[in-house]
Amino acid sequence: MPTSLRTVRLAGEELDEHRHVVALVEGPHEAEELLLPFIVEGFEQGDRAFHIVDPELRDQHVERLRESGIDVEAAMAAHELEVQTWADSYVRGGRFDGTAQFDFLRSVLVEGRSLGYPRTRLIGSTEWAADGATAQELVRYEARVDEFLNTVPDVVVCTYDLTRHSARIIAEVMGVHPVAVVGGLLRTSRGPTRETARDRLLTAASKLFHDAGIQATGVDSIIEAAGVAKATFYRHFPSKDDLVLAWLRDPRTRWFERAQAQASATGAEPRDEVLLFFDAVAEWLESEKYRGCPYLNSSVEITDPAHPARLVIRETLDEIGGYFRTLVDAAGYAEPDLLGMELHALMAGAISLAVARQTSAFAVTAKEAARQLLVEAPRRPPAT
Repeated sequence: MPTSLRTVRLAGEELDEHRHVVALVEGPHEAEELLLPFIVEGFEQGDRAFHIVDPELRDQHVERLRESGIDVEAAMAAHELEVQTWADSYVRGGRFDGTAQFDFLRSVLVEGRSLGYPRTRLIGSTEWAADGATAQELVRYEARVDEFLNTVPDVVVCTYDLTRHSARIIAEVMGVHPVAVVGGLLRTSRGPTRETARDRLLTAASKLFHDAGIQATGVDSIIEAAGVAKATFYRHFPSKDDLVLAWLRDPRTRWFERAQAQASATGAEPRDEVLLFFDAVAEWLESEKYRGCPYLNSSVEITDPAHPARLVIRETLDEIGGYFRTLVDAAGYAEPDLLGMELHALMAGAISLAVARQTSAFAVTAKEAARQLLVEAPRRPPAT
């Protein structure tokens, strides 16, 4: 099985460092014609293929793969090929949950590396998504995927049927994908951008929340630091609580996604990725001058259980714990829930002590404690 990464081609062009692509098509036939060469190339290079398709078209899709010369049965037996339907991923339980789908996608990519494949080429079709609230949540999910894929070797192609979505949704989708295939041609989907008033408010809030705390930072000081009018603030954020929520959800605040991307960029085994994550945390603490985790800091300040930020904080901390659980489960440990919780506790303690003492030494010590945990933790018996 090849271990080196080679150039990826799509629509007759080479992909550069951007590996999150939106393919705008008119119907499933056009999607297949566009993607089959990309799929075949992946098998030739030893990459893993993971496809999420319309349940009604799964059998047809598998047959087209056979006709393209792919030994489907052998590839599936080796977990080199997985063909799942929307019900297995995007709409498990009958509805789309962006957080759950992001965890699913991340676990798929981690699993690919744990199986020894240098890269996963994931294709997901989105015809299930109707315009409205579901489509808006899908756009937010795509933005998180784009952030995560910045430094990992995997390629994700999302197909959007132009006959199923409004022009507004297509425009928003293109905004969160760095590369697009339009009319069968590959092109960059993002042009030069400038910081919007909303971005300036979030940037100002982030600095002030870190420096003075959420409770001590007033709306007027945020408006002054951002250089916007008061009416502009309230047009974007009806209240300070809305701004706090937006800040906690902002990709720039979600430091752990960048640390995860850095840890997984080397294609290390899941067990080793756990330790690399502690290294990434140490580097992040130093680069941020030991300002600490916004979610841990906010949980201390915001004590009202009914405050909407409490749910975001809890979900985010659960997401970080879920990352550890996914890794140790993929590494074959017998008690992934317990071990994931222990690793999460080590990391959170290291961050808190690093802030208190202004040194990353605690992250280094926590990494060695994590290494010992991984050595001593029981493993599942090998599959027969």
